[in-house]
Amino acid sequence: MRITTIRRTVQFLSLGAMVAVPLLNHRGIAAVSGSFYSLNIGPVLFTDPLIAIQSLLATLRFEAVLLASALIPAGIALVLGRVFCSWVCPQNTLSELFDTLSNRLGLAHFFTLGSTPLIRYAVLAAILAATLLFGFPLASLLSAPGIISVQTARLIYEGTVGLELTLIGIIILTELFLVRRVWCNHLCPVGSMLGLFKCKKTMKVVLSEAENRLCIHCRECAKACQLGLNPIAGQLAPQCHNCGACIDACRKMTGERKPLFFRF
Repeated sequence: MRITTIRRTVQFLSLGAMVAVPLLNHRGIAAVSGSFYSLNIGPVLFTDPLIAIQSLLATLRFEAVLLASALIPAGIALVLGRVFCSWVCPQNTLSELFDTLSNRLGLAHFFTLGSTPLIRYAVLAAILAATLLFGFPLASLLSAPGIISVQTARLIYEGTVGLELTLIGIIILTELFLVRRVWCNHLCPVGSMLGLFKCKKTMKVVLSEAENRLCIHCRECAKACQLGLNPIAGQLAPQCHNCGACIDACRKMTGERKPLFFRF
C-alpha cells in the first residue's frame, strides 16, 4: 500500500476527530477533550512543546506536569520526525489541498525562498524572545493547528468563529499566489519546535547506495515534494516532515528497486 494512501487516511481521521471531540464534549462525553494546543486522552495530558515552552518563558515558573505533558509529542518527533506536521496537522492538510488546486489551475508564485532552515529558526527565536521579554503568548496566536482546532470547537459550541482564523486565510492566500508552501516550509513555529527534537536515529528519508537499488535520476521524487526539497541531494532535515510522497513517486518509477526509503 502506498504511504500516501495511509497518510491520507490518518489525515481524514484527524480532521474527523477534531470535529467529533467537541461534539462529544458538548453532549457531556469527555473521555477526550482539548485542542491541538493541549489534549487530554483519559488521564493522560499531551501538550504542544511550543506551548509548554511558551508557558515557561511567559510565567518564569517551572511547571513539572505541563513540561512532562510535552514529552510525548517531543518523543514522537525524536523517533519519527515531524510526522505530526504531515500526517495530523489540519493546516498542512489545507495547504496540501490548495497546493494541488494551485497546480491544476496553473497559478504562478511570485517568490521563491529555497529550502534554507535559517528563516524558520529565526522566526521561532523571535517568537520565544518576545514571549520572554513581554510575557505575551505570541506562539498561541501563531499556532495554526491550535487555532483551527479551537475555532472548530467554538463553531460547534457557539455557532461563530473568531478573528484568529484570519491567520489561516492569510496563509492560504499567500501560498496560493506568493510563495509555495511558505508556512510549513519556513514560518510555522509549531513545526520548527518539533524539528529541534531529532538525533542520528530519527526516522528520515534516505537514498540507497546499494548497487541493486541505484537511483535512475528521474527526479520524480523532487517533483512530488510540495516543500521543494530534492531527496537526491540529501540534507532534507529539518525541512522534511516525512510525508513519504517522494518515496511513493520513487517506487512508482523504480518498482521493487526502491532507492528511496525511510530509515531510522
